[in-house]
Amino acid sequence: MPRPSLHVAGTGDAPRPTSAKIAEALEGSGRDVLASMRLALAKKLDAGEVSSNSIASAYKELRELDRLIRSMDAADEQEAARRGDSNSQSRRSFTASAL
Repeated sequence: MPRPSLHVAGTGDAPRPTSAKIAEALEGSGRDVLASMRLALAKKLDAGEVSSNSIASAYKELRELDRLIRSMDAADEQEAARRGDSNSQSRRSFTASAL
């Protein structure tokens, strides 16, 4: 199954879905894997499943995962701005009347 083309989210776009299972995310991009890891770690922290002696390192790891994801998103946004398209899917759409 081909993966959908990427585009920068606009103000009206919904957030990208994050797989709840890291194994499922492995079929996607590196960002998908990081986002699933971030979600899994956040759920464990919220549920109190992280031991007290590991909580500082867990928050540090969560912060690093978030930084990497935001960095990837910013790079994608800059690349789209450099190309001059705000929505790559609309740019690639087919219009029969254009022929």
